[in-house]
Amino acid sequence: MSKERIQGMHLTPIGGAVVLLEPGDGLDPTDADAYLEPLASYLQVQEARRLIYDLATVPVIDGVYYDWLKSVHAICAICGVEMVVAGMTPSAAYALAHTLNETPPFACALNVDRAR
Repeated sequence: MSKERIQGMHLTPIGGAVVLLEPGDGLDPTDADAYLEPLASYLQVQEARRLIYDLATVPVIDGVYYDWLKSVHAICAICGVEMVVAGMTPSAAYALAHTLNETPPFACALNVDRAR
């Protein structure tokens, strides 16, 4: 497995054309342009069919972070990659529920194993 680090993101192929994205402390969701092209390139090199975005370490999702998730979903769609959000904490889910005026464009799963 070839693990890669793009500032603020850990990307790991986990088999079956699935890539796991774990956001890190250095991730700046206000600067999507800095991440989307390297992410798209990585997904294409890995010939990914699914990206699992693990939110287990994200305590709260506000409007800015939700917009970031929609941007990641959009770049995945352009690359032909399904995006599934996994491991959302109850506090993040609660905050997200108060932010939404729409149905999220991405699927959600309880954890990474279920997202596979």
